[in-house]
Amino acid sequence: MTMEQFLRTCGHDYYERTAAYREYLAEMARTKKDREQKKREDSIKHYHETKHLTIKKRKESYRRYHARMLLDPVRLEKYRAKQARANKRYKEERAEKRAKLDAERKAKQEALQKIKQEQAEARRIERERLAAEKALAKSLRPKRIVLTDEQRAEARRKGKRNYKHARRARINNCEVKATPKMVEDARKQAGDRCYYCGKKAELTLDHFEPLAKGGAHCVSNFVFACHPCNSRKRDLDPFDFMASNLAVSF
Repeated sequence: MTMEQFLRTCGHDYYERTAAYREYLAEMARTKKDREQKKREDSIKHYHETKHLTIKKRKESYRRYHARMLLDPVRLEKYRAKQARANKRYKEERAEKRAKLDAERKAKQEALQKIKQEQAEARRIERERLAAEKALAKSLRPKRIVLTDEQRAEARRKGKRNYKHARRARINNCEVKATPKMVEDARKQAGDRCYYCGKKAELTLDHFEPLAKGGAHCVSNFVFACHPCNSRKRDLDPFDFMASNLAVSF
């Protein structure tokens, strides 16, 4: 169907009539909504205006009903039975509600108690772990060695000798990186033969690069020589000393 046929069938003012009809329906809806709103407002206003009268009427009606009921034994018995059933139902509801609240309270207390027990158990396990670690560290700690008087005197002598070398190194602005324990360990590793002559003898500490010429007081500069070689070397260059004395270097 073409547009001309449609307009010829429905009329040339079809769209105007449709728009006017839609506007009429909208206006009717708005009017109906306004009427309903006004009706609600009037109802609320009437309720507030007559509220005290309604309450008074209800009270009067209840008093008249109660007075008639007291004069009728059958109705009074029914009323009392109804009140007894209501009281019983009320007590049952109260008991059910109280039991429910008690159950919830008990469940919360049990959950809280369980959490407290878990926390206490976790603290106990942590204490045991710390105690085990402490015991292990104590067992791995080196035992304290009780020294005799001779050992203490020897340790003091070694400390004094190390202090003498360190003091000489500081006076000559040399590097100091050795402790008495480091000196003793280096002495044990050196063996019992002189570094310069190779003979077995009581060894003394010597600095390969002399402290007087800037040598450091550290393990890498330590050599152990017999007393005669150490006395002859003094602050000479070690290579010149070994060449002049035909010393054997290990």
